[in-house]
Amino acid sequence: MKSPQKPGNDITILLIDQLSELQAHISGCLRDEGYHVHIECEAEPGLRFWAEHHPQVVICDVASPEIDGLSVLSEITASEYSTQVIMISDAGEMNDVVKALRLGATDFLLKPISDPEVLLHAVKRALDEHAMLVQNQHYREQLEQTNRELNNSLRLLKEDQEAARVVQLKMLPEAKKQYGNIEIEYKIIPSLYLSGDFVDYFSLGQDRLGFYLADVSGHGASSAFVTVLLKTMANRVKQHYSREQPVPLRPAEILKRANDELLPLGLGKHLAVFCGYIDYAARKLVYCSAAHFPPPVLVTNGGALALEGSGLPVGLFEEVAYENQEVSLGESFDLVVFSDGILEVMPQQSVAQKEQYLMEIVSKGIHNIDQLLDHLDLRNQDAVPDDIALMTVSCSPR
Repeated sequence: MKSPQKPGNDITILLIDQLSELQAHISGCLRDEGYHVHIECEAEPGLRFWAEHHPQVVICDVASPEIDGLSVLSEITASEYSTQVIMISDAGEMNDVVKALRLGATDFLLKPISDPEVLLHAVKRALDEHAMLVQNQHYREQLEQTNRELNNSLRLLKEDQEAARVVQLKMLPEAKKQYGNIEIEYKIIPSLYLSGDFVDYFSLGQDRLGFYLADVSGHGASSAFVTVLLKTMANRVKQHYSREQPVPLRPAEILKRANDELLPLGLGKHLAVFCGYIDYAARKLVYCSAAHFPPPVLVTNGGALALEGSGLPVGLFEEVAYENQEVSLGESFDLVVFSDGILEVMPQQSVAQKEQYLMEIVSKGIHNIDQLLDHLDLRNQDAVPDDIALMTVSCSPR
């Protein structure tokens, strides 16, 4: 029956020393423990063996006629390998021992090495240090590989986001457009690369201008995806009007259809939407609010009005009912619509105070996007916690 192998069987130790008696003593002790021992009498062949085999431990004389132990030590510790070096010295070579420790020697042994336990303890300590360094190197390589994979994933994600950003920007209408004496303008400030806030506006036949501002729950790519569905629904609404249907769709019906289409998709997203149209001939605004907040502000007929609404979010509940509301428009008017991201960056303490401030600045004549950006200090925002969308619809007398 084979005797059990000792734990040192896969470990090689290089001994560089000229004294045959010391060689025999050290190698005998180590081989008894199951270590492989290779002996060299000179530094140069010793370094050649080390360079070829990279043993875990080197035991080397500090100074003898054919061995410059400090040079051997320097070459090994300057390499990328984890080999540990134990130096052997006479009691009178303590200066060299200090230099060796500064150069990275793991330990040193004084001649004669009469106690095998001292030798074996030093070797075990060196092997533990070697194992730790090898493990750390393995962890470092794993971390570097993980970082490379992460960087590659981030690069691909950024490319995907850039492509999605291009698509989203192409879906958005012009930042400013004139319809007769009505001007519509908007600004979106995304919190991430993509925005969950979305706006659109479009002509609805000869005498109507439709528009909406939608705020998808959350932000980023998943929320931006829902804006694609919104654009598709809006296109269908425009097609409906282009066919000159006898009974045109009104905002409440549009939001009800949007709710019915979003729910079965199971996207886990819902929308706050302000949807409306301006009827030029009837001089009125018809609108519907689905959980939109803060309420849009309309300035017309010499006063300012908050367009409150009680509709539930789109895409959250199965049984919903939305209500159309109407307000008459004077010869001139200004409508300002915000998404709720604006509340996150306002300095006022309470939501009521923020809502009041928005009403005040709009009623005092802050009606266009540039003025709003200045008064709400949005130009200096490096990053915003939530997407912000602003939209203005203004009419000046002919």
